[in-house]
Amino acid sequence: MHRRLLVLLFALASVPTLGPAQPWRTVHQPATWVNVLVDEPIAARAALWFDGHWRRMGLGAEPQQVLLRPGAQFTLRPGLRVGAGYAFVATAPYGKEPIANPTREHRGWQQVSLAHRAKGLDFSHRLRWEQRWIAPLLLGDSLGPAAYQQRARYSVRAQRPLRPPPPGGHAVLAFVWNEYFLPVGHSDARLRRLQNRVGAGLGFPLDAERRVEVGYMGQWNRVTPRQTHEINHTLVLSLVRTGVR
Repeated sequence: MHRRLLVLLFALASVPTLGPAQPWRTVHQPATWVNVLVDEPIAARAALWFDGHWRRMGLGAEPQQVLLRPGAQFTLRPGLRVGAGYAFVATAPYGKEPIANPTREHRGWQQVSLAHRAKGLDFSHRLRWEQRWIAPLLLGDSLGPAAYQQRARYSVRAQRPLRPPPPGGHAVLAFVWNEYFLPVGHSDARLRRLQNRVGAGLGFPLDAERRVEVGYMGQWNRVTPRQTHEINHTLVLSLVRTGVR
């Protein structure tokens, strides 16, 4: 079963080819994301969460997005957690099909996550629901009226050590993942887009709680108002800290 799931992860990467023919346009462009992810226990079943993302086009030359997402998670039972929090997102016009104005977004989120092991692989699943208020940044740094959207997103990740860890050490991880985004209702169709992300990479341990992940992500955005399939070939660098429970 795990082989079928891994095949499905990468099959989803072909979604951009399923869109309609002309006049739709497909653009390919490089990007770089630098991330920090912190999962810090504060009690037997509770943990604080924070992830921050610095996103640029090319190798950092052109701004794309900054995202800050604090929250909290609670363990219902081993492998099953629920969480909620807030996010602030600043998005710039970028790439070959830019938006008309920069945007500022305030977002609430709730999620449930499940972790399990099968056939030598560690799997993690996450279902997240978001409430998004997105406003354009106008001349003079004033904000225009906010558009509201709800969005569902589902991610699955599979990972395993490349080899047994050395005595007293920690193993390098190999991982693959996929995440699909589905907007649900939007008061401004110009901001509506389907999205899928698929990726793979390696995780290099620094100690028992920290690792550096290096990977590739193919990000597909179906930008309906501009009839564009946007495909961002992204280098992803992440510092991950997971406190010992």
